[in-house]
Amino acid sequence: MRIALIVLSFCLGSLVTFGQNTMLLASLKDSIQLNSQLMVSSIDDSEKLIYSDRISKNVERFIKQEKSIDYNLDSLKLVKVITSKNKYLRIFTWVVPLNDGTYMFKGISQSYSHSSRSYRISILNDKGDKMSRVYNKQLNYQKWYGAYYYKLIQTKRGKKYFYTLLGWRGIDKTVQSKLVEVVTIRNNGDIVFGYNLFNIKGYEYFESTPSVKRLIYKYSSISKMYLSYDYQTIVIKTKKKHSKTKKKSKNIGFVAQKRINQPKEKVKNIKDYMIVIDRLEPTSSDVKGFYEFYYPESNIIDALRFENNIWKYYPDIDARNKANPADKKVKKIKYELTPQ
Repeated sequence: MRIALIVLSFCLGSLVTFGQNTMLLASLKDSIQLNSQLMVSSIDDSEKLIYSDRISKNVERFIKQEKSIDYNLDSLKLVKVITSKNKYLRIFTWVVPLNDGTYMFKGISQSYSHSSRSYRISILNDKGDKMSRVYNKQLNYQKWYGAYYYKLIQTKRGKKYFYTLLGWRGIDKTVQSKLVEVVTIRNNGDIVFGYNLFNIKGYEYFESTPSVKRLIYKYSSISKMYLSYDYQTIVIKTKKKHSKTKKKSKNIGFVAQKRINQPKEKVKNIKDYMIVIDRLEPTSSDVKGFYEFYYPESNIIDALRFENNIWKYYPDIDARNKANPADKKVKKIKYELTPQ
């Protein structure tokens, strides 16, 4: 009887602790949401930074709570939270819009350390404005190319996990960008940004950067670029020459007209989830490299598909967007700027 009472007391205590923990997590979530709304609506830059600091403190406190990685944060607005399927990585990012038309990017990562069997918290320090040749740099939390991440794609090669992030980065009043960033986690829980997981060699669109650790697409701030992870049907058309079957006639006199060997078109359909990307082009060749004049081409779409353990680039695809493999209705691609 005494043992039963001890067990019952332990179970009740655990339930009370779990309930208190859930209430605290909900309260911290509400506080993060409130401060993010106050930050965006504030007119003064110094006030925006105060609210941003409050967000940061609440996020840190949230992460430190037991089982916080399992708590759903999908309903959060302005502060975006992405979580890997294996629960080894969660990243909080938000944007502080300043009055001069520039942006400050803030972020905190929660990454799992296999060596200590615990989570590591890292405050992400944006150094993007001070970097050159950022396409080829491997970075860490102390030197981060700041972005507002809105999608995480988990892949695996052998025993190693890769986390591909899709993000948005405003640069100034005239130029903004979207990026594809690959993240890995070291055994001690350190988060590493940048990994050469792209097969883009041989394509003119990336002629200046054939081997990169991240893809960055810069374009006009008044335009909208689509970069998302969708289920697509890629239609690839190739041409194969006919083999010659007719021999020359040896008869003298009338000879039947020879059939002209026309290349035979071969069509291959690839149905899979992939990263779908608007092709960006300058308005004219005279403004090449001036990204405030870059806009999405209305009828050219590229894609990245994860195959053979790498993101393979498919230029100029015939994409037919579907919500999921079971959905037979074709949906039009919606062009929306990610941050609301």
